[in-house]
Amino acid sequence: MIPPMVMWFKVQWFGIWIPLFLLWPIVIVLLLLVMPLVFIGMAITGNISRFWIAIRIVLAAYKTICATRGLRIDIDKEEMTFEIYLP
Repeated sequence: MIPPMVMWFKVQWFGIWIPLFLLWPIVIVLLLLVMPLVFIGMAITGNISRFWIAIRIVLAAYKTICATRGLRIDIDKEEMTFEIYLP
């Protein structure tokens, strides 16, 4: 499963491609920095068994992000157009 790599964002007449593939390395680094702190915090409080629940939540969030590939949101009103597309 691969998350979306680019996003087409358009409001009215202005449209732009947003490169999400530049965001994913930052997210991974932040996750790798935060998860050991979460593990240490749960070990100190005695809730070490809940660490696996935290890992499952992270994996479920990743699967949800991967499932957004192909998402298309089009809103057309009288004077306003809004579009998001994740190819």
